[in-house]
Amino acid sequence: MKVRHLRSAFTLVELLVVIAIISILMALLLPAVQQAREAARRSSCRNKLRQIGIALHGYEDLHRVLPSGYIHITGDNYQAQTGNPPDRTGDDNQLGYAWGALILPFLEHQNFHDEIDFERPPFDPANAVIREKQLPFFHCPSDTYSPDNWVVRDDSDPNNIERYATSSYCANWGPADASNNLDATPDAAEGVFFRNSATEILDIQDGTTHTIAIGERTNGPILGGLPPHPSFETAWMAAVRDIDTPGDDHGHMVLFDGQFTPNAAAGPGADRGVSAPHKAYGMFLFCDGSVHVVSENIYPDVWSAMLTINGNEITEFPK
Repeated sequence: MKVRHLRSAFTLVELLVVIAIISILMALLLPAVQQAREAARRSSCRNKLRQIGIALHGYEDLHRVLPSGYIHITGDNYQAQTGNPPDRTGDDNQLGYAWGALILPFLEHQNFHDEIDFERPPFDPANAVIREKQLPFFHCPSDTYSPDNWVVRDDSDPNNIERYATSSYCANWGPADASNNLDATPDAAEGVFFRNSATEILDIQDGTTHTIAIGERTNGPILGGLPPHPSFETAWMAAVRDIDTPGDDHGHMVLFDGQFTPNAAAGPGADRGVSAPHKAYGMFLFCDGSVHVVSENIYPDVWSAMLTINGNEITEFPK
């Protein structure tokens, strides 16, 4: 009688074949999964920018102007208006509250707005809690740097570090170059937002559909960045002086300018650029409330034209 032996397991060759097939399938599926996740994050980012656009227009409906890029007042004027002595030096901007803080009620977050003492500087102890509060609606889901990071302005006392919660979004100051930019010449803006700006919709003569309002910038490392700015500094609450440079507004904390095209900021002045967390493009809110993708390969002259409010250019956002 013949005895039949039943095989109870795979042979080594068969096992290796199965593993190879699974590896190939994983290699084919993983990019698709990653693309689907990024598409979901991009959709969420787009929705957040749209909400910011609605809030900007809500602010404009009430006040008849768009919010200031950031509020600037020197020590002497601050004391004359409030009766409070200036903090530290008269050269410091005593306020600096930015568009992000000003539109909080229109984002349905009146509670956060009420926590801010707008009569005192952002660096005043009265604002110590709110200035460190991370607000998720100001963070792009693809931005892995900002949610767990802060912009430090004074670390001279390790037990009482002055730092500010981050944002993934900054407002358009306008075209720029190495000598004419939001840090060197803060009042020479051609864009929508700048120091003590009060832009009306009617001021945007190039058309709201053709003019950028808000762009993306992470708090990640700068290409070729060196101290004192190895990383981007983007916050939602205010533009705040550094303890070592009291006369510097640090407008780049809440604004961007157009010296560099999207995702191309590198070297000196790069902290004023836009650096989106998406590969090869950035998401931008336009002044009409629409949100569009802008390629990092955009022509520089077209990029500059999209940043001016009254440059008499005829441009279309890249398709």
